[in-house]
Amino acid sequence: MISTKMTTGEESKIWPQLIAASAIHVLSVVAGLVGGWTSPYLAKLTKGTESLTITNDEASWIASLSHSSQPLGSIIGAVIVYKFGAKKAVLLSGVPYALVWSCFLINESVLLIYASKLFSGVGFGIYVASYPLYIGEIGNPKIRGTLIGLIAEGKAIGVLLGNLLGAYVNMRIFAIISLILTAIFLVTFPFFPDSSHHLVKRNLLEGAEESLKWYNRQKDVRVELESLRVYIEESRVLSLIESFRTLSTPLNHKILFNIVSIHIFMQLSGIYTIMLYLEILLTSLKVDVIAPSLVVICVAIVSIPSGLISMYTNDHFGRRTMLAVSTLGVCVNFALIGVNFLLLKQGYHNLTLQWLMITEVMLYMIFLHLGLTHIPSCLLGEIFSPELKEICSCIVHILYAFAAFIGSRTYQPLLDATSEEFIFFLYAFLVLFMFFYTRAVVPETKGKSLQEIQEMLRKKSEWVLNIQNEQPTESTYC
Repeated sequence: MISTKMTTGEESKIWPQLIAASAIHVLSVVAGLVGGWTSPYLAKLTKGTESLTITNDEASWIASLSHSSQPLGSIIGAVIVYKFGAKKAVLLSGVPYALVWSCFLINESVLLIYASKLFSGVGFGIYVASYPLYIGEIGNPKIRGTLIGLIAEGKAIGVLLGNLLGAYVNMRIFAIISLILTAIFLVTFPFFPDSSHHLVKRNLLEGAEESLKWYNRQKDVRVELESLRVYIEESRVLSLIESFRTLSTPLNHKILFNIVSIHIFMQLSGIYTIMLYLEILLTSLKVDVIAPSLVVICVAIVSIPSGLISMYTNDHFGRRTMLAVSTLGVCVNFALIGVNFLLLKQGYHNLTLQWLMITEVMLYMIFLHLGLTHIPSCLLGEIFSPELKEICSCIVHILYAFAAFIGSRTYQPLLDATSEEFIFFLYAFLVLFMFFYTRAVVPETKGKSLQEIQEMLRKKSEWVLNIQNEQPTESTYC
């Protein structure tokens, strides 16, 4: 959905950017298939309805192992972005996914499932560390949020396909279908040019000019190229030690801390962990008015229209507003699900409560896809200066992966030690904290170029510094 603020002439120039985002959308579908695989097959494998049977502890490892290898993927992604550009990093993130599905074609065993999850973590680490940077570099400021939303929508579609396939086919057929989609991405994406940002950094000005012409559909891009060249030259290529030294400045330190905090809150608050155990949770709630596996599919279906809506709202209402709406909605629904578990423990179990539970889970998915699934990635691609993009993206996703591993790995032990209602109330509290944090610290970046965002952050930092310097001291009143 293209912003209504764009003229007809402007709309005709952004189609190459939409096509590039659509190619990454295919990879996002593949990433979603990994997540969609987990919920139905964990239920099948623990019940013994597949050719392989696993224990609850093995299921917990399967749900969390991909997060343990994601930091490695983030480091690899940062190195590839630094050396070869964000576009090539996005491309190479498809290779580990090809290995994921190959594991299922070799043999069905717990060890190979573990290996597949480790490969998926590496692939996802490279992918999330690179595609926001690539879209940030090629995207028109007026539709950058739309492009990120389009890619995020691919993951929702992948989860839906994963739930559908997981309910009706065995793991081998699932792997063949997923491998075909991965191959489509790996074959088509090399034809897109590198971003002009990367080419200017490498002093390949002719290539940068061609890239600008291709992505912006303009014959004369000399003004844009000169502006980009000046913007890039204002920054410089930093060594690792210089990068950390630059990060220690108050402005950069604050920006990194804010983005890291948002990603950590997302994982520790269980918004993705719940999706992995959704079918098992619905079974625990004794939902039988509709088969739990079918409810999971319906939940995945409703995420798609909400994702489509977010492609518009992200650029129309702004990042901060939609992230706040998303977190508040998820918080309320987590609390309501916790109440449902309490009522079940008190002996209340009827059709009305079952339908309420199904509605709450669907609303949770709708609010999740209105902001939380893509706005943090959008901010990551927009907010860091050129010389710090790679290392900041790497740091964010390493800490994000550790938080995801902790969140998913501790779910089952925490459930064994407490109860479902305690977990949902805890998650609701953490998401509520994220709502207030979002309103307090997230800057609004909609409609601004990368240069304008850096200027805005710099001016805000200088303004705060001046206010602090002008605070009256005790001696002023003496």
